[in-house]
Amino acid sequence: MRSRKASHTAQFVAFNRALGSLAPTVPGFSDPLAIDCLPERWQKKVHATARALAAHRRASPFSFWMRGMGVINQFRTVVLDRALLAACPVQQLIILGAGLDTRAWRLEALAGATVFEVDHPATQALKQSCAAAWPRREVRFAPTDFQHDDLARVLEGAGYNRALPAFWLWEGVTLYLRPESVSANLKTMAALSAPGSRLALTYLNKDRGRTPRSLFLALMGEPIRSAYSPTEMAEAARACGWRIVSDTGIEDWLRELTPALRLTRRQVGLQWLERILVAEKPV
Repeated sequence: MRSRKASHTAQFVAFNRALGSLAPTVPGFSDPLAIDCLPERWQKKVHATARALAAHRRASPFSFWMRGMGVINQFRTVVLDRALLAACPVQQLIILGAGLDTRAWRLEALAGATVFEVDHPATQALKQSCAAAWPRREVRFAPTDFQHDDLARVLEGAGYNRALPAFWLWEGVTLYLRPESVSANLKTMAALSAPGSRLALTYLNKDRGRTPRSLFLALMGEPIRSAYSPTEMAEAARACGWRIVSDTGIEDWLRELTPALRLTRRQVGLQWLERILVAEKPV
């Protein structure tokens, strides 16, 4: 990530969610606040797409090249929302690499929770300007650099209470970190967690045993730095003090949420390899 600019990836994902909200493919997906996070020119594209859909000039809110990616992001949002809602009531929610995530405001079940949003300062500055017009919530912004900063110090400085159970949400971040940084953060989260706390994270599966590459992400200044087989990710989480609850991928999400939808790896691209791990701190 470029040090003085908000994450381009975070803005692109918000654009993706805003478009998907116009005509969701995955049941339960909705993010009406995502459009507020976008530059004016992208907001105009979303509004133009809405008009085209209403006039039946197009069947999908996504361009051909974005369609698979758009559906995967909807799956990811719904699966993580379900994991979070299943743990409610949540007293403390920590969103690591929060980007332009809107859960603290769009999920009514979090209205009584204290939400800690941890991310790069430049991205958080953009987020705070967007959130000024959203419903009032107890959200505490904790700027950090995952590669270098002490997560425990950053969180406790924002008022985090390690004696209370917590839910850790780590979406779309691990692939940008080196394996040693992923493990260090998993250990810190476990050390900061009261028994019964939960963790939900996304990670990138290896492609034929290797870490995938993406020229697109590299050009955006956010190259892929890690990937894990499901076995490797489970071992990494257990070694850091977590008990595995579930580990799912696109085949599972298709079967459970949209059994009639036909989607191929070629349509989706890199995100076909994304998986979601849910774990808990043993009691």
